[in-house]
Amino acid sequence: MKIKNISLFILLLVLSCSGSTFEFSEVTVKGGALPEFNRTGKDLAIGAFAPIPTGVDLYGNPITMTTRVGLEERKASVIVFLAHWCSHCQREVPMIQNWINKNGSSDNINLFSVATYIEKNKPNYPPNDWLIREQWSSSVIFDNEENIIAEHFGLNAFPYWVFLNSDGTVNMRHSGSLGEDKFNQIMNAGLNESIN
Repeated sequence: MKIKNISLFILLLVLSCSGSTFEFSEVTVKGGALPEFNRTGKDLAIGAFAPIPTGVDLYGNPITMTTRVGLEERKASVIVFLAHWCSHCQREVPMIQNWINKNGSSDNINLFSVATYIEKNKPNYPPNDWLIREQWSSSVIFDNEENIIAEHFGLNAFPYWVFLNSDGTVNMRHSGSLGEDKFNQIMNAGLNESIN
């Protein structure tokens, strides 16, 4: 019995020490910061140009979050801010991924995600392992230790959504779960038809 307990303890110790690590990357942000989102009042960010962050993606490649991806024409963009420890985010990610699996990439909307407020001592760490487990295929950028991307977009809760018009101006912001029906409506119809 003692040998089983010791073996179990050693196995747990090895597993807890063998998890992958996460290294913060350098992030730059062009443009000014949006005001913090206030869901009870008028959103002062509507119509303002969104900041343009550059950092690294899930695989360590450089990424810039903009309404133009490569040589494509500008498209509206949906940005979801996620925290690995947020239970609502943990439900939202599979919902979004299921939509992507069923529909592929949207013809009229870019979909971005930002992994932010990364904390080693919170559940589901590291965020890159979480997103790989979820088979996350959306473009993702990892925030830095100061959460500069989240701060520039006025994040106040998780998950946090920012909807951009094709010219890079803010169409709408939302904090909290969006839900499958509303997400499907936005991704299938486009921002103007589903939000306005």
